Amino acid sequence: MEESSNEPRQEPMEEVRGDDANNDDDLLDETPAFLNPEDAVEVQVDDNDVPMDEDDAEEEGMADEKDMTDAASGPPVPDMSVVKIDSHSGPVYTVASQILPSLSTTGSSNMCIVASGGGDDKAFLHRIASGSDGRPRVETLPLAHAHTDSVSCVTFNIPFITPSDPQASAPNQVETPRLVAVGGYDGAIVLYNVDNGQIYQTQEGPTDVEWLCFHPKGGTVLLAGSAADGTIWMYNILLNKCLQVFVGHESAVTAGSFTPDGKFALSASSDGTVRLWAPRKGTIKHVFRFPSLDGETVAGLTSMAVNGGLDGQLVIVGAEDGQAHVCHTGTKKVVASLRHYEIPSNIPEDDQLELPISVEAVGFAAKDVNPNWCATGGVDGVLKIWDLANNGQCRQVCRIAPEPQDTVENQVDAPNASPGGITRLQWHPALPVVFTSATDGAVYIWDARNGRLLQKVTGNADVVNAMSISFLEDGTRAVIVSGSDDQSVRMFEVDLKALLQTTAVSGAGN
Repeated sequence: MEESSNEPRQEPMEEVRGDDANNDDDLLDETPAFLNPEDAVEVQVDDNDVPMDEDDAEEEGMADEKDMTDAASGPPVPDMSVVKIDSHSGPVYTVASQILPSLSTTGSSNMCIVASGGGDDKAFLHRIASGSDGRPRVETLPLAHAHTDSVSCVTFNIPFITPSDPQASAPNQVETPRLVAVGGYDGAIVLYNVDNGQIYQTQEGPTDVEWLCFHPKGGTVLLAGSAADGTIWMYNILLNKCLQVFVGHESAVTAGSFTPDGKFALSASSDGTVRLWAPRKGTIKHVFRFPSLDGETVAGLTSMAVNGGLDGQLVIVGAEDGQAHVCHTGTKKVVASLRHYEIPSNIPEDDQLELPISVEAVGFAAKDVNPNWCATGGVDGVLKIWDLANNGQCRQVCRIAPEPQDTVENQVDAPNASPGGITRLQWHPALPVVFTSATDGAVYIWDARNGRLLQKVTGNADVVNAMSISFLEDGTRAVIVSGSDDQSVRMFEVDLKALLQTTAVSGAGN
């Protein structure tokens, strides 16, 4: 275990109540049929028992060799994916996934729906379910809008749809469709009906849509942020109209979200600020500014996560200068500044630009795990677990690879010596487990209690740009979906219960 030497300021937290709630939680859902089978393309997972002619075998061998090679062109690595989808002809930049009950007559299995988008300016909707032979089968539906630039973000409203009330008066019910929102750097925001794959509506949006987020109460209000003009746009999907355009950031809005109670909107920017917005009025409630390392330079913010602490009002952001900052939306105070990356004192300032400094991923542990824990993942390939209740102490340092013997020389002269930096992280909703994706093409699963690597999940042949995780069997089985520079979407299944039991046994024997 490594402990950070900094002692960020700790402020008392108090609960406050907002006065700008969005009342869209009275919208209801139904369970219609899924994709239109006439529009879908069915693809079966490769069956190794099917004989091939000599030419086919040679071509498949060449493809497998490419797929099994990691981003650093090292030795082949095993492909642990259960499904590999090759719909894209360019890097896959974004994925989102949802587990839904199977529509089969037996009702004994589940299906996974996956939305993906990438550098080929295309978006797809994939349906993955078990076939009659028990093998995964994939139906892929190209989404119709013709983007003219990269598809940068996809997100579902399914987790936020309010269940139907059978006692409600039918004339007063408004049914909320199950939707996937797709945004691109061409400024297009397109919503598709998940159940038939058809365009539900299109919206005029900001230039270069960087991210999309649905309102947590009902899933009918959509937030979109711009990587170009620093604006945030908010739409009411059922009314098919733009409700607000939030203006105030001085540069790209890199991340955004509603607060968990839905009363406020939050945005993080490369201008170094986090802004708290009143959605109905479109006004800024507060601007969070964070201490820089030199007291002058403002570090851009790269990532954001919400719903931290017992009251759910903590927000954490990662920064380009190797720090992460935690603030409280109720007290309007910065709770802690965490030093993820320590710049060696003997490196000249000109060489520091080559160091893997930036914090690219952040997240909070679930309240039932520990409301004081958070995590940061950096370009340096390190995951750190922090305890906010103990002056922001670093509890665990989880390294993807052993630290180079000569840290200074290796980091400056050979910045790619490490397998890769962290691109995304996600906490398990009920276990002390953190998932990280990396530029080496792997997904790593960590035990946050002791920093131990539970499993390295391999298969991608290049950078993992996006990761989405769902859980089955009371959270003990993880379904990981990745999008990679190798142009593939892959799905992995991991038995977390077995991993934790194996780790507990091996740990006891040490």
